[in-house]
Order: sequence, then structure tokens, then C-alpha cells
Amino acid sequence: MQPAVPVSHDLVLIGGGHAHVAVLKRFGMRPQPGVRLTLIARDVETPYSGMLPGLIAGHYDHAEAHIDLRRLARFAQARLYHAAAEKLDLDQGLVRLAGRPPVPFDLLSIDVGSTPTMNGIPGAREHAIAVKPVDRFLQRWRALQAELPERSGPVRLVVIGAGAGGVELALSLQHRLCALDGLPTARLELTVLTDRAEPLPGHAPAVRRRLSDALAARGIRLRTHSPVTAVAADHVLVGDGERIACDAAILVTHAAAPAWLADSALALDERGFIRIDDRLRSTSHGHVFAAGDVAAFSGRALPKSGVYAVRQGPFLADNLQRAATARPLRRYRPQARTLALISTGDRNAIASYGALALQGQRLWRAKDWIDRRWMAKYQVLPEMAADDGPLDEAGHPVDMRCGGCGAKVASAVLRRVLTRLAPQFGDDVVLGLEAGDDAAVLDVPAGRSLVQSVDQFRAFIDDPYLFARIAANHALGDLYAMGAEPRTAQALVTLPYASEAKLETDLEAVMTGALETFAAAGVALVGGHTGEGAELTLGFTVNGSADPEAVLRKAGLRPGDALVLTKPLGTGAVFAADMQGKAPAAVVGAALDSMLRSNAAALAVLRAHDVTACTDVTGFGLAGHLIEMLRGGGLAADLALDRVPVIPGAAALVDQGFTSSLQDANEAFAAAVDGGDGQAARYRLLFDPQTAGGLLAGIPAERADACVAALHVAGDPSAARIGHVGDGPGGRIHLISR
Repeated sequence: MQPAVPVSHDLVLIGGGHAHVAVLKRFGMRPQPGVRLTLIARDVETPYSGMLPGLIAGHYDHAEAHIDLRRLARFAQARLYHAAAEKLDLDQGLVRLAGRPPVPFDLLSIDVGSTPTMNGIPGAREHAIAVKPVDRFLQRWRALQAELPERSGPVRLVVIGAGAGGVELALSLQHRLCALDGLPTARLELTVLTDRAEPLPGHAPAVRRRLSDALAARGIRLRTHSPVTAVAADHVLVGDGERIACDAAILVTHAAAPAWLADSALALDERGFIRIDDRLRSTSHGHVFAAGDVAAFSGRALPKSGVYAVRQGPFLADNLQRAATARPLRRYRPQARTLALISTGDRNAIASYGALALQGQRLWRAKDWIDRRWMAKYQVLPEMAADDGPLDEAGHPVDMRCGGCGAKVASAVLRRVLTRLAPQFGDDVVLGLEAGDDAAVLDVPAGRSLVQSVDQFRAFIDDPYLFARIAANHALGDLYAMGAEPRTAQALVTLPYASEAKLETDLEAVMTGALETFAAAGVALVGGHTGEGAELTLGFTVNGSADPEAVLRKAGLRPGDALVLTKPLGTGAVFAADMQGKAPAAVVGAALDSMLRSNAAALAVLRAHDVTACTDVTGFGLAGHLIEMLRGGGLAADLALDRVPVIPGAAALVDQGFTSSLQDANEAFAAAVDGGDGQAARYRLLFDPQTAGGLLAGIPAERADACVAALHVAGDPSAARIGHVGDGPGGRIHLISR
């Protein structure tokens, strides 16, 4: 196989803002050989600020108003790290993240937006609902939306801030609650507070008048000269102590910079935003770029508006590619005046352009068309082109890298990484990782049997740390299925071709992820092998011990046993779709959550409920593994298809034609399955290969319901009783109704 271009530059994007989505799209359309793109995003779905009022008002659904960063990153061939940045180490070129290894960079770009300032308001952090981050606001708003109309008496809401965002939000809230959710207008007491003399600073008087009239016409009270001095659970204090009762206070005040930038050593303005020049580059660090609300443009203060982030996106994308190849950067010149289309919540809008103010439904339709057209650029992506083989920057094929032992990771790299990892010790380890010998030496405790398994597969996600956690969890599943106690592991790692420094950071990310999973299981890593290759692959040999009289077998099922499955199906289909950039971020997130869940707690619950037989559901799918269990005892099973748990969204992906490359081979097991619609998605998911899947166990029927309830408490919310075991013919599955 032709190797990939070795990585020479790491370009890291922090945040999935409006400018960064343009960067991702550009790299997907015009890949830069040797430049590895990594997106660090706290959220994997990014909202478009222009459509937020319409989303609140009920004119858009969640999908219409959000960009799926996982799909976009896949299109851009970018690694997506679902994590929050905590700190920048500019001297070492590292982004430090919460709860995972740091990410190195050669070039860095920051587009994380802003948050409403609390202005030192006591109680605001505890009791107010900030409009940003948008995902958290939407979560709290949906809870309020469901609750408020059910309350008796008046519903009191306070919006703190009367800029364009605050006024738009107030009008959208009123429309949603009264026009769509059925709350009588007379019961809604909605107040907009500002400490200024007039609303909408920066807009013309005619615009302010139109929006003030719109508020009044909808029964929304606007109070100027009303600084909020405190926020409590059921009221806000204004001015010299006036108390305004409220069920919720929503904060839409001036923008504030992320707190973690303060210690970054970047040049910041007086409000904490990153100072940038007309190339969108930090004025203090030439390898750092910024755009959108988080940036402070030198020479001219730009409004914190999504319009500027959108316009900066193409310039930022171009300059990042130019910076990676040492070419001159383009100059960004912000427009002198922008058109603002301010929604009034009811499919009307007010246009603000200098002194001009216009209003009407046509303006809302124009805004809707503009917003949808922009979103379509990042929601409807071109099909990924086939890879014709890697080329260098001049368009020539890259040199081949050595195979055999010449493909091993250099000794110095391995040694440096190992010295940074936690020492690995265990009661059963005589010689392990720290000894540096050719092989590990282990003791098997007296009266115990050695249980050993091995698993290896290529990466299906671009985050090496997260992939390693899942791969380690997957490997341990075989031991848990046998009822063994995991003790030690050895790793087999193949890293993508890169410079020595980048191999080192990749290896550290992989090993850190694996060791976190192993440490939680009480497992010591005692050795392994590392090498280079065209793509990341990872495998583990895992060892455990078990009482030979208590080893769980597939063949232990008994007639009358209930069948219990601890995790949902669908990982194969989900990641088949994800590889083509077609799996929604929420669906991928649910699959990842399932794969990261250890089977250790589930095994303990199954043991406590007299488990008779067990296996883990992996490559052969539920049907294949169940047939193996049944053949061992000459038994058959009745399986209730509608009881089988499925990852939310996985069946829809199967309906769209996304299945694993192993699906067809697994469907050979269908010859032993009676009943069911062979084209139905839930039926086909019986043959879906699972990564880090759940345990499938036989439980005495009288204990099965208690077992499932205990599994839910132990952390497996999808666990279900899916059928029962009967007499032969051996190895057959009969699909039944619930």
C-alpha cells in the first residue's frame, strides 16, 4: 500500500465558529500535503448565530440551525477532538485540554466566540441563563419551554441586555411561548432591561424606534436606565434595590472573552480579546491566528457580530494554507458598513443599514434565504473523492518508507514516551515495561487459570487518544465475557508516517488513552511493539486470571434461561456512515459513549444474578454470537426483535444504505434465523459487527428482570431482556413479538 505523506505541519483549530467552518471546508476542497488538521471543539454541533432567534421562535429545527462538525471534519480529513481547551503553552507549542493529553501545534487558529459578561453581578453565574454557550442555553431553554406553560399564574421572564441580540431573543421567546406553545399573552410578563439610555446601541434612531414599537406591540416591557445589580433564583435587583420577580433571567449582555486566554501570553486588548493584525494573525505571536468574536482587530473595533466571522472565514482559510507553506499572507479589510436583518420573531424583520430602517415580511424571507444558503455550504458537502495515492507539494509521488523492522518507531522516541507514562506494576508482574527486556515475565497465582485474548483493528476515528481508550476497552471485553479478572496487557501500535517529534506526540496520546482504560480496570501494561505504517492501527494482548471452576463459557446456556444484552447495537453501521461523513454528530456521540463504557460493572451484576453463560458481542454481531452460544448446547432461542436495544439513529442509517463491510458476511447467519423482514433495519442490525460491544448472557428467568434493573443502576441504561432459550433444533433463532 502506498504510504501517506508524512506529516510536516500540525495546524490546530480551537473552536468550531463561523470562520473555522470555512477553514474546514477549504481544506476538504483543497488538501494541503503534509499539513495535518486538528479541530478541538467543546461541542460537535455548532449553531449558526443568525438562525438562533428563528430556532427559538420555532421557525427552524435543531438540524437546520446547526452545522455538524463531525461530518465537516471528516470531509476536511481533520482530526476532531471533542474536548475543551484549558490553556495555551506557546513556548512549547501545546494546547492543554481538560482531561486528556495536550495537543501540539505548528500553526494555531482560535475561533471560540465569546460569552455574555457577568459585569460583576452577584448571583448571575448561579441563577442567570447565559445565551452563550448556545448549546447550554438551548438545553435550559427547552426545559423551561416544557415547564412554563404548565404553571399556574403569570409567567415572568427577564432578558438582561437590550442590544440587537437581546431584543431579537425577547421577541422570539414571546412568539414561541404565546403563538406556538399556547401560553395566553396576558399571562406572560416579559421585561427587557438595559443600563443604557436607549436600546440597540450602534443602530440608527429609526431602527431603535421600530424595534421599541415591536416590543410594545407584543406586550414586552423595555426598561432603560435599569442596571441589574443582583440575580436570585426568583428575582433580579435593579438600580438602587428595586426587585423584579422572574421565573428565569436570561443574560444577553456585552461580549466577554474566554477566561483561559488571560494566561496565554498572547497580546490581548483591554477586554481580554486576542489582538490581531490585518492578516488575522496575533500581533504578538506570528504562528497564531484568530477570527470572530474572540479577535480584536487592530486599528478598528469591530462589533461582536457573526457577520464579521463569516466574512473572515475565507481569508483565514487562505492565510492558514499560505502560512503552512511560507507564502505571503492576504490582507483582510473589514467592510465599512454591514446590513443587519433583525428578526422580530414572527417572520418579520427590520433592516438596519446606516441611517436606513426598513421592515416587513419580505425582509424576513430575504434573511431566511441568506441564512439557509450559507448553512447549505457546510451542511451539503461534496462526495469525497477517491484517493489516487499521496503526492508531495509539487505533485510528485512521495518516497516509500521502509517495511519490516525498519518500520519500527525509533528507540529514542519510544524511550521518551515511556518515561513520561505512569510506572506499570502488578502483583503478577515479574518483569514488565520498566525492565526493558525482550519479553514480559508473569506469575499465574496458585489455583487460578490464565485467560488470554488478543484484538487489533485499524482506527475508525481520527482521535488517537479516544481510539486507544475504545480499543483497550474492546480488548478487555473478551476477558470479562469469560468471567476473568484482567491483569496485564501488551500493545501493538502502528502510527501514521510523520516526523519523529509528531510520532512521539501521537504515541503518547495513544498510550495515555490506553493506560487510562487499563488503570481503571487494574491492568498493567507490560510490553508491546511499535511501528510506522500508512494509518493508525492498535491491538492488545490481554491476560487475566480466573477460578477454573467459575470460568464463563458460551456453551453454558440452559433451557428456560432469559437472554440479557447489556449494550445497544449499531456501532458498525454508525461508523460506516461516519467514514463517509454521513453520520450525525449526536448519533456518533451516542455510539462513542457506549463503546467507552466498560463491561466490568456489567459482569459483576451478571455474576450476582447467577449468570449461566456469557459472550461479548463483537465482530460477528448479535446473531452470530448468539448462534455460537446455542450450538454449544444444542439449543434454540426465541428473540424479541423490538426488545433488542439499538443506538438512537443507527436504524435510520441502515435504512439509508450504510452498513459495515463485514455486514454481508455476517448475514450468512440469517440462514439460522426464522422470521423477520430481511430488509428491515432492526433485523439487519442483528448482524451488525460491534466494537467494544456489550455482554450477552443467559440468566435464570426468575432473576432476569432484577438483573436488568441492576444493570441500569450500574451504568448500562440500554440493558434489556431480549428473549429466552428453548430446546433445539440447535443453533437456531426464532424471532417473536414482544
